[in-house]
Amino acid sequence: MFAHDGPVAWFMVVAYFCGGAVSYFPSRTAGSRRETWFWLGCTLLLVLLGLNKQLDFQSVITTVGRTLAHQEGWFEYRRLVQAVFVLALGAGAAGAMIVLSIWLRRSARPVKVAAGGLVMLLAFIVLRAASFHHMDAWVTADVAGMRSGWWLELAGILVIGLSAFVYSRRNRSSAG
Repeated sequence: MFAHDGPVAWFMVVAYFCGGAVSYFPSRTAGSRRETWFWLGCTLLLVLLGLNKQLDFQSVITTVGRTLAHQEGWFEYRRLVQAVFVLALGAGAAGAMIVLSIWLRRSARPVKVAAGGLVMLLAFIVLRAASFHHMDAWVTADVAGMRSGWWLELAGILVIGLSAFVYSRRNRSSAG
């Protein structure tokens, strides 16, 4: 059931859940409804990505897609389908970045920095999706005992978590 049982994988799962927990607190003291929704969105996204990190839903989706491609007779075109999928995912990530930058343009600096962390996670997700399709070299290369892609993933989580901490601390001190 669990895709990754190694200590580094569990560390990443815990990092996601901790980042999600830390992101929840600023939603309670946010300066605007927009910032409240942003922090709640970060919380939900980090928790879901943590669950996915351990349960490996993308492998299930890949297996179902492969089986479907064989059954429906389009397996020989799988590279084209994979390329379209990665391009669509990349376009969606770029669109999300544009929407976030417009939506958060008047928000506090820690919110904007956290949005940068979300962009890092989106970049990781796109790279990881591409790596399912025979482009594993960069994402799986070992750097200081961890896959290089995990460093980008961890950086995104840390940026979001630290930004949430700074935002919470700032709002607590200005309210008190």
